[in-house]
Amino acid sequence: MAQEVWGVDGDNATWEHIMALGDVEEFPAPVPAAPILHRLNVPAPLRSLTLRTAEDYRRATRLLPARHRPVHAESETTRPLPSPRLTTKDLLDRISSLGAHRFPEDGSSGRDQSLAMLWAVSRIAAGKPRLAPWASFHAELRPLLAAFGLPDSKVGPESPFCALPGSGLWEVHGIESGSSSGSLPETGTLDTVQPVAGLTHASAELLQDPPTRLEVVVKLCSTHLDDVDQRALLSQVGLAGYATADGLLDEDENSGGQEVAPPERANGPAARRERTSSSLVRNAAIANAVKELHGHTCQVCETRLRYKRRPYSEAAHIRGLGSPHDGPDEQPNLLCLCPNHHVLFDGLEIYVDVDGIVRQTHGGDSLGHLRRHADHWIDEEYLHYHRTLCELNRLTKR
Repeated sequence: MAQEVWGVDGDNATWEHIMALGDVEEFPAPVPAAPILHRLNVPAPLRSLTLRTAEDYRRATRLLPARHRPVHAESETTRPLPSPRLTTKDLLDRISSLGAHRFPEDGSSGRDQSLAMLWAVSRIAAGKPRLAPWASFHAELRPLLAAFGLPDSKVGPESPFCALPGSGLWEVHGIESGSSSGSLPETGTLDTVQPVAGLTHASAELLQDPPTRLEVVVKLCSTHLDDVDQRALLSQVGLAGYATADGLLDEDENSGGQEVAPPERANGPAARRERTSSSLVRNAAIANAVKELHGHTCQVCETRLRYKRRPYSEAAHIRGLGSPHDGPDEQPNLLCLCPNHHVLFDGLEIYVDVDGIVRQTHGGDSLGHLRRHADHWIDEEYLHYHRTLCELNRLTKR
């Protein structure tokens, strides 16, 4: 069979071993192999066929996403009790308590752990694996601690890396975290062993939900990071999309938002540069239907513009389609606005409060009620998300 499928090499040899795999399943996000191999006592990287007992595999399955873990038949006496399900409230409460678990005399604080947690949140928003090796964590968190940590602090990345398991939101594999012994592993030891760490499955799965993720970012910024340049922090950590309601679209991420100015004035047409980018596909029919329902009249100021002898209005997404908002392109997520109020809405300068009143984000002055249409249902969850973004906007501009 091997000869028929793969043929032979120059020595007239073919594969010696063939395995047929059944029930193969892809995970929604990559799962690092190193911690699983470590739990199975197998050297990484895996270079040969390695067999382990069923009990060994059962011990390793907790490192897999919960909904992908195999179900094993066990007696009622040996089956462990299920752990309590982590809720969004639990997640936010534990975020507020960051810094309560630390190593004696290492000078760490809730600030350092919050920076590490914000870094972890950004990985979830970017679709990266929840666990990362020590080398990546060290390289990426060190500049964050230097720029946004406490002044004159000598705390290094090893402190939050090993102390965060005490929060119940973080796990370390490949080395003892040190939280039980009260001692902090030396950097040289971490460099040699290269353990992996990151969010637990439960917290990572909660953070897959954009509204929950936004609430966690607001909680981190308002609790332990309230006296830093939060706008610069969010940009450096990869969460710059929270600066606007529409987020970072693909072309924004590719261009980096940079415009190169010519060194001197020149005659003739402006210079051009080639750029490859992708953009989100919007359903123009849905946007046009909303604008037609409102007669192209702004739901905030009642302005009805005409352009090229035709009525003109703009459809604004309440929860943006771009990253990290990942909002849906549907009618309940749209408003019909004039260009002025579209810019202010996307720029988080105005929002709709719980009573349907349009208010200025800074100062809270009222612009009147948002006009509604009986055939245009607006999902209040999207308006709540936008209000939370405006709350973050107030924090980052203080």
